[in-house]
Amino acid sequence: MSPLLIRARRCAAVLIVTAAATGLVAGATAGGDGATTARAAANVTITARDFFWSPDAVTIQVGDTVTWTNAQGFHNVLLGDSRINQPGFPNDPSWNPPPQMTFDTPGSYTYLCEVHPGMTGTITVAGGEPTPTPTPTPTPTPAVPPPGGAASDTTPPTVSDITVSGANNRARVQLTVSEPSTVNVRFANGDVVRPRSQVQQGTWTLERELARGQYDYDLWAVDAMGNRSSTHPGEVTVRG
Repeated sequence: MSPLLIRARRCAAVLIVTAAATGLVAGATAGGDGATTARAAANVTITARDFFWSPDAVTIQVGDTVTWTNAQGFHNVLLGDSRINQPGFPNDPSWNPPPQMTFDTPGSYTYLCEVHPGMTGTITVAGGEPTPTPTPTPTPTPAVPPPGGAASDTTPPTVSDITVSGANNRARVQLTVSEPSTVNVRFANGDVVRPRSQVQQGTWTLERELARGQYDYDLWAVDAMGNRSSTHPGEVTVRG
């Protein structure tokens, strides 16, 4: 037998062995019967930013988890009739760790911030068969009472020591508030400007750019439960 024929037969044997090994690897990946690997459960994050959610609408699959975080402001999450956490600022315990919810039933779910009812979002849960992601058993924590499950807070915040002035095309508001609240000021001189600021309990100085002119203003505060303080009216002249 010639050396050239021997070399050709050896090459053919190597190709056959390589093809067989490739087939074994492919069979192991596909499971042998063409079945595909189940999709792993996902975790989607929604973030509170000032007075809106980002994103405000998400689509997930059955078994997926939504985590809400707070980057700015005084917020909480109300999902349907269930309060997921208490209102708080980003560093407050109500946001640390961030609240989560795993959705096991298809459908459309609406959530909002109780402090800012216009701050709403939607979660659409589509059908699916995810592989549950194993999680460690959490340390039991006191349950957050659902709305109406505990004595309601009906005491409005108190706003005092109010001083409103204007200079350098800016309005300056100094005040003291009795509890964490959203402070609202309505400046009007034909046009209406309504700045809002979320503050903790204490004394604060708030500023807002405002064109020169004479303004009537109304000032009030709203706490986490929607209780509104008395309205404090007045006048202010903004100079350039």
